[in-house]
Amino acid sequence: MRRARLNTAALVASVALLVLAIPGRRGWFDVGVYHDAVVYWIHRPGHLYDFVRPGSPYGFTYPPFAALCMLPMAWLDWHATIAVNLAISLAALCFLVHRLVDPIARERGWPRWRAYAVVACLLALFEPVRDTIGYGQINLVLVALVYADLALLEGRWSRYAGIAPASPPRSS
Repeated sequence: MRRARLNTAALVASVALLVLAIPGRRGWFDVGVYHDAVVYWIHRPGHLYDFVRPGSPYGFTYPPFAALCMLPMAWLDWHATIAVNLAISLAALCFLVHRLVDPIARERGWPRWRAYAVVACLLALFEPVRDTIGYGQINLVLVALVYADLALLEGRWSRYAGIAPASPPRSS
C-alpha cells in the first residue's frame, strides 16, 4: 500500500512538473487576449472588437456574453489573471475527473484518490488539456459547464437542465 502511494505521488509530481513547464512555452497567449481585450474595453475608450493584441493579428472573437464573464480580468494584473485562469481550469478538471471516474472507481472497488490522481495525470498529458492550460483557454470550463448541465438531468433539478427549448421536428 505504501509503495502504491509513493508511485502515485511520483506520477503526480512528474506530470505536475511537466505541465507547469509547458505553459511558459505557450505564453498563456489566449488568456492574454482575453485579459488585454477587457482591459482595453473597460479602462480605455475602445470598443471590444476593435482590440488587436500587440504583435499579433488576434483580437477578441467571443460573443459579448463571454466578455461579461471575463470582465473581472479588467481589474486583475497579468499574473493574477493567469493564476485565476489556471485555478478555474484545474477546478473544472477536478470536477470532470470526479464526475467521470467516481462511479467506475466505486463499482470496481478502487481507491478513489488513486483513480482520480492517475486519470488526472493522464488527462494532463492529453494534448487538448495541455494546450488549454498552456494557452490559457476556456475549454475545460466549457466542458465542465456542459457536463454540469447534463448532470442536472439525473436528479431532482432536471427541470433546470438546458437553457434552450428543443426545436420541434421539421416536417418534410
